[in-house]
Amino acid sequence: MKINVPTQWGDVTLGQYQAISQLDRETYTSDLKYSSDIVQLLCDITNVHELPINVLAELSEHITFLSDDVTKERLTSFKHNGKEYEWIGNFNEVTVGEQLSIEQTIDIEELTVNESFDVVCAVLLRENGKPFDSNNFKDNRELFNSFPVTKLLGMVLFFLNGGQLHTEIMAAYSIVPMSTQTNIQTKNSLLKKLFKKMVQFISGLQWWTS
Repeated sequence: MKINVPTQWGDVTLGQYQAISQLDRETYTSDLKYSSDIVQLLCDITNVHELPINVLAELSEHITFLSDDVTKERLTSFKHNGKEYEWIGNFNEVTVGEQLSIEQTIDIEELTVNESFDVVCAVLLRENGKPFDSNNFKDNRELFNSFPVTKLLGMVLFFLNGGQLHTEIMAAYSIVPMSTQTNIQTKNSLLKKLFKKMVQFISGLQWWTS
């Protein structure tokens, strides 16, 4: 039986990273069970419980890199399997439709932050600068789940932490509030509430912290 085992974070896919990040060490009462679950995910095997204990021990020796931090380098573009990929040029350019594609998927599937990385990639990471196409959303999620986590994590975390989504908006659009005959005090109160919600929405903080 041939078992491929990663020896560095560069060997771990985004999908595997998302999966192991969901394992809560505190909920395990057995070190052996925790180790076997990790090996099962990283080595992509389904019969880990049938392995001899000495094989599991040998495999575990190769994954000590898990105690190291994953690089958070923000790669705005990179090559993978001979193809060029690049993130949307500026997070200020994220459209309402693209943001909703991310938010609604997370809400419908009830994803945690660590489970949503592939969703962000499927919308904001582009092959050869191609625009986002919702018809390719599912295929893109599967594709980017197979990419090395080291090429994606930095930019994903940058986006999930707000990036620069809420800056420079006024430079691109001239927003002119229309005057109304409402009570000024009531109007100002409503505007403050609306502005606060809009900043939360645009910055991406509302959905990923919920």
